[in-house]
Amino acid sequence: MKIFISHSSKNKDYGNALVELLRGVGINEDEIIFTSNIAYGIPIGQNIYNWLKSQITEKPFVIYLLSKEYYASIACLNEMGAAWVIENEHAMLFTPNFDLSSKEFQNGAIDPREIGFYIDDEERLLSFIQHLDKYFSVSKNSIIVNQKLKQYLEEIARIKGNNAKTIPVVETFNNLKTKDEILNKEIEKPITKINEPSKIESQNINDLYSKLVSDILAGKLKDEEIILLHYVSETGRLKLMTGWQLQTEIDNIKVWEEINEIDNILSRNYETVIRKFEFRGYTEVSAVTSSNNPKEVKLKSEIEAQILDLPKEIKEKINLIIENNPVKPKKEEWPDLPF
Repeated sequence: MKIFISHSSKNKDYGNALVELLRGVGINEDEIIFTSNIAYGIPIGQNIYNWLKSQITEKPFVIYLLSKEYYASIACLNEMGAAWVIENEHAMLFTPNFDLSSKEFQNGAIDPREIGFYIDDEERLLSFIQHLDKYFSVSKNSIIVNQKLKQYLEEIARIKGNNAKTIPVVETFNNLKTKDEILNKEIEKPITKINEPSKIESQNINDLYSKLVSDILAGKLKDEEIILLHYVSETGRLKLMTGWQLQTEIDNIKVWEEINEIDNILSRNYETVIRKFEFRGYTEVSAVTSSNNPKEVKLKSEIEAQILDLPKEIKEKINLIIENNPVKPKKEEWPDLPF
């Protein structure tokens, strides 16, 4: 089975990001069909329509990347109809600004009552990757999967931001009459930059997040506590296992420490760090057992909203701590002597 990404060429940036995610979690290059990228598209010398027809009749797993542009394309709708008739395994993914109440979607070949999700929905994406494991060889390393998902979400946010840049100009031309008015209006509008903030003061942060940042800069958090924040930020694991699942999280951290060549200061002290975060008010219980005992915690929403985009000063402090805690070389073990 292959994965066929049915899409509008106008949404190729979103499609390319999706392809990189699929490749990143372990799906092979020859298992993906994505016609907007020559590496995954139609072979040279092939008739476009005959080749696409042959691929669809082989019953690939179809990802419908639905958008306003998709429903405006006759070629896309024909593609959808052909795949639908064959009754392929499929999933519906929506571009960020797609209107689910649109007449085209509600009356299309695909049943709008089927569960789909927006391409920047992290929880649904994780479930989708797990679902693909039924048909393809997906990586079992949760750290790698979370790292690739984090990179993918950053790319989707960048594409979405670039697409939104044209909106103020359109509104200006609709609302103003003369060229001079347009130029003056554009000068008055502040330009929102997506660049990494250089100063903490420039961020719009709430009290709890501000307290966390201040505590870090004041040296109130130990190295292992700051490394936990780095672990969460780098892997995208906003929910952390505790209770009877504690050892599983520790094992994940050990793998991450090994990959990043960091001393096992966090895995050794994970349980203590989680308790400290609880007492500091940084975390809250996100899942419990049938006996109502905590089995998972998460950073409070005020911190969670900022943790993947830490300010420059904090990143510099994290890098310094990582440099000061390199992995320790293993002690050389001597074989037992016969005397």
